[in-house]
Amino acid sequence: MLKKLTLGTAICLGLIFSMQQNCVAQEKTKDELKAERDTLKTAMKSQVVLDRKAKLEKLEAPKTSGIKSVDDLAVNSTKMLAASKENNTLIPEMYKRTIGETIDGVTDVTVKKPTLAELTSLATNLGTQIKSVSDASTAVTNASSDISKANPLQAPKGTKSLNYSKNVIALVGPELQLNLKIVNNLIATLKSANNN
Repeated sequence: MLKKLTLGTAICLGLIFSMQQNCVAQEKTKDELKAERDTLKTAMKSQVVLDRKAKLEKLEAPKTSGIKSVDDLAVNSTKMLAASKENNTLIPEMYKRTIGETIDGVTDVTVKKPTLAELTSLATNLGTQIKSVSDASTAVTNASSDISKANPLQAPKGTKSLNYSKNVIALVGPELQLNLKIVNNLIATLKSANNN
């Protein structure tokens, strides 16, 4: 599990770097951006993503275990979970404001388009959240070690809390990747629209 988390973190950071490089290295045509958006809309409505969002909604923060590293990780995981839930509300709204229609294709031109600064700030925030997931993935190892050294009465609570954190990390990571792809597409779309 830890290897998967570490690999996932490396992929997340690589994804951010490559997306930033792609935005700088080449500008996509409006047709390419639309095709990319269509792919992203399909992904956003996929059963995998819907299941992941449902699981995120059901997660509840555990009680403290008395093991500092485990409890700190759970607190950070709870913050990541809250940020992910907020993103899941904000990203479709930004999509609608930028494109003029909902993810389901319902036209809505009455909304104010976001500024490039708003979208760039959102992308930066997502990058910061991806870094938090990376840091949390690394902290899992220390927390696991601390559980094995803890008082036998604390270990069950510690294990339950650690499993919660692992679940949050495993669910939030892919969600952040998808959200960052969407926001980067919206940034490119907004830039493209402003160049005409």
